[in-house]
Amino acid sequence: MGLNVISRVDEIELKKYPISSQTVLVGDLFERTAGATTWTACTATSTYFTRKVIAYEAASTSATEFLGYEVRGDEAVEAEVTNAAAAADNGDRMVLTDKNTVNNTGTDSAKEYACFIQDKIGKDSTHVIGRILVGNGVDPDATV
Repeated sequence: MGLNVISRVDEIELKKYPISSQTVLVGDLFERTAGATTWTACTATSTYFTRKVIAYEAASTSATEFLGYEVRGDEAVEAEVTNAAAAADNGDRMVLTDKNTVNNTGTDSAKEYACFIQDKIGKDSTHVIGRILVGNGVDPDATV
């Protein structure tokens, strides 16, 4: 299922988000950068400072919007991981593998591509619980 909010579930407000030529599955993570008008699938080069939405319904490439939840950054989120979950990784910043998987390499990623912080192991060795890093879409290191 990719990513799933497991805290604040009673406060989740689902709404439609615009896309263009994107395949969407439940649990996929999308981002929108400053100046963009549509949301795009997160990748390994997504950054911590973009706005992010978790998809709550599937959509085909011909769809112009999808139903999702815009993450605030303080929710507990369960995520699928590429390697076996380990308690030693708690507190590590992690990059994404793709739009529905966190790449838990066993080392803390201090790069701008870190989009997830692991808090604990999830329901099994293929899931972790943590927080998605979000911002307003503007690169804080960008030059004017």
